[in-house]
Amino acid sequence: MKAVAFGLALVIMAVGTVGIFVPSGLAWIAPHAVTPSAFCVIAAVRVAIGFVLVSVASVSRAPKTLRVLGYFILIAGIATALMGLVAIDRARTLVEWWLQQGSGFVRLTGAVVLSLGGFIAYACAPTRRAA
Repeated sequence: MKAVAFGLALVIMAVGTVGIFVPSGLAWIAPHAVTPSAFCVIAAVRVAIGFVLVSVASVSRAPKTLRVLGYFILIAGIATALMGLVAIDRARTLVEWWLQQGSGFVRLTGAVVLSLGGFIAYACAPTRRAA
């Protein structure tokens, strides 16, 4: 399961890297992701990531931090599901606001996502074998 968390961290880092170097890519995806069905998929992914992080926290390099982060992502997934069901117009407004901030803001978001993925990768990296 730790390898799954490490793989997820690499995917998160890739999304953050795209946000930094190709902010128009994230800006193109964002409006397409503001539908109730997309929010359900995003919510399911967040809940799954949260469960994975909580389950591997005890064998990671930063168990307390990873557990808190896992619960935070799990709660964010539940909130995303609820928003997709009852507040999709508010979600569209938030995405439009995010897009109006410009590419610098998208790059900043990408840097935060890259840092998050980097931390998860560090915490869940495979251990080295002794020579």
